[in-house]
Amino acid sequence: MASAYLLIARIAEDRYAFDVPSWLRDAVLALADQLDDELDGDDHPVFQRLFPTAYPDDPEKDAGYQILARGELIETRHSAIDTVRASADAEELDGESLDAWMRVVNDLRLVLGTHMDLSEDHRWKPRKGDESYYAMYEAFSLLLQSIVEAQMDFDDEDLVPGDDKEE
Repeated sequence: MASAYLLIARIAEDRYAFDVPSWLRDAVLALADQLDDELDGDDHPVFQRLFPTAYPDDPEKDAGYQILARGELIETRHSAIDTVRASADAEELDGESLDAWMRVVNDLRLVLGTHMDLSEDHRWKPRKGDESYYAMYEAFSLLLQSIVEAQMDFDDEDLVPGDDKEE
């Protein structure tokens, strides 16, 4: 079922209309730039969800995994952010660019959620001072939902996104 917040729609095979408001694009870009600058730095607690522990019961094994995998994970994130920057003003995206937007927006949600101590265990209410983070988290959640729905909701026969007609 298509979202009431449709910002992105598949318009052809591997082509997506990208009708995201400029304020939301700007917010993604600003936070992605900050993330890009900090990825190569020291471990920051808000990156915990970006680089989760692979072996929680074996710190030595996990350290080895982090040495092997972290560089590739960082490079993949840098590349996705570069793609988002390059396509920030686009009205249409191809599938690869939309996938980069999905990864960057999801990473930003993870960082914001970690910053706010957000968990799936309970209904969460923003702490005093976290309201703007919460608003961005919600906006990014809607954008991510729109991306995922556009990638999934497609009628190959007539190229109409969100066509829910019964046959």
